[in-house]
Amino acid sequence: MLRLIGIILSQIGSFFFNLFDTDGFPARWYCGSAWSQDPSIGWLHIVSDIAIFCAYLTIPLILTYFLFRRRDFPFPTLVGLFALFIVTCGIGHGIEAIIFWEPVYRLSGAVKALTAIASWVTVFAIIPVIPRVLNLPDLEKLKEKLEAEIADRTRAEVLFRSVFSAVPNGLVVVDQGGRITLANQRMMEMFDYHVEELVGQPIECLVPEEMREKHVGLREAYCHAPIGRMMGERQYLEGVKKSGERFPIEVGLNPAEISGELCVIASIVDVTERKEAENKLLRHTRQLEKSNCDLDEFAYVASHDLRSPLQGVKNLANWIRDDNQDKLSEDSQRHLELMQQRIGRMERLLDDLLHYSRIGRVEQALSHVDVSQLLENIIDSLPRPDGISVTVQPEMPVLETPIAPLDLALRNLIQNAIKHHDRAEGKIVISVSDQGDFFHFSVSDDGPGILPEFHDRVFKMFETLQPRDDVEGSGMGLSIVKKSVENMGGRIWVESQLGQGATFTFSWPKQVPREEPV
Repeated sequence: MLRLIGIILSQIGSFFFNLFDTDGFPARWYCGSAWSQDPSIGWLHIVSDIAIFCAYLTIPLILTYFLFRRRDFPFPTLVGLFALFIVTCGIGHGIEAIIFWEPVYRLSGAVKALTAIASWVTVFAIIPVIPRVLNLPDLEKLKEKLEAEIADRTRAEVLFRSVFSAVPNGLVVVDQGGRITLANQRMMEMFDYHVEELVGQPIECLVPEEMREKHVGLREAYCHAPIGRMMGERQYLEGVKKSGERFPIEVGLNPAEISGELCVIASIVDVTERKEAENKLLRHTRQLEKSNCDLDEFAYVASHDLRSPLQGVKNLANWIRDDNQDKLSEDSQRHLELMQQRIGRMERLLDDLLHYSRIGRVEQALSHVDVSQLLENIIDSLPRPDGISVTVQPEMPVLETPIAPLDLALRNLIQNAIKHHDRAEGKIVISVSDQGDFFHFSVSDDGPGILPEFHDRVFKMFETLQPRDDVEGSGMGLSIVKKSVENMGGRIWVESQLGQGATFTFSWPKQVPREEPV
């Protein structure tokens, strides 16, 4: 076996050693008389082989250039093998032309063997690629698809630019280097720039000079962790116009990837009018606070400084009556009694004014209020004629609410129903209905009733439907009730016809809004 292998290797070595040896082989021109008799046939072969040789060398160069420029081509190995096959074929044709003068038949055979090997390697490489090639999209369909995608992208770009230009806020696109790449018309108007003046400039040109260096650091930090957010939250920023004029702005930031690069889209709003409105509101608030202080001072004066002289007048009237009990005529005694009644009315008016002024400005603590028990306490504390009955319907709610304003509303309505009843006997009914977020409390009576044209008037200050000397009161009871109810987020109204009694209803929230006192 070893001897056989040695013989084979010796013959192969001898073949390649004598690869260019031409001894024993005649040149093709001398192989038969036909070549010498008609040499044009020989030259036809020579020229054709040389032409094929040149073409076969040019084609691999073109394929190599193609692979170099299109590194994404899906079958580079197959193209390389195909190029090798073409090169060996071309060399074979070149040797065929040389053989007419130099009979290098050994070299020709070796090249043909190499061509055969390259051919079959290429064949075996093509076979597994065929299914993949067959699955490639049809070029015509691929062209149509690409054209459709281009059209969609064009429409999308046109739409984007239309929307970008039409947005009422200023919009600017900034690249990672901090330079402006795109800005809309509103941006131009806001900062008084032309497009060509702004695009390509650093975004810091729109920032106050003393903030520019700091802004660069903030911008770079944002690019490392980009998220959509407001810039300078809870405070106004300042923008700088081309003229150097500053104005307040709000800025919203949103990262976006455009053409594979991270960019930032900034939305800018000129808030000059809003800031002026806020400053105006702040001034009005301060004026309102001052007015409230003045009202507190007035209420204090009315409650204390005016009460003292009234008490003095009341005492003088009592002394005059006591000193002249037997000397005064009936008219004089009635006049003194009327004076004392009106002094009492003035005292009640001062108390009611003080109470009215404080509604909504004094914070009320929440309490656990059983309305049924509250009504029982109110009814027991109010004087009433024996013929007037007060009935509380069952299923009154239990609330978490300030007790004082609810007590005030119910007490005043029940007291009014008793005081203004026109008969010795009568019925007053207190009821409630659940209306979702509110309870509706109603106080109904069978008294004289109220004409519809007076339904709104009864809730105004100092309004009474009967002469003050007939029914004692300040004329502020229902005004106080209305203000207390509305301060809690409810409302009050009356339903009545003359001679058919009256029903006063007010809504009371189940969840009392927690607000700071004015």
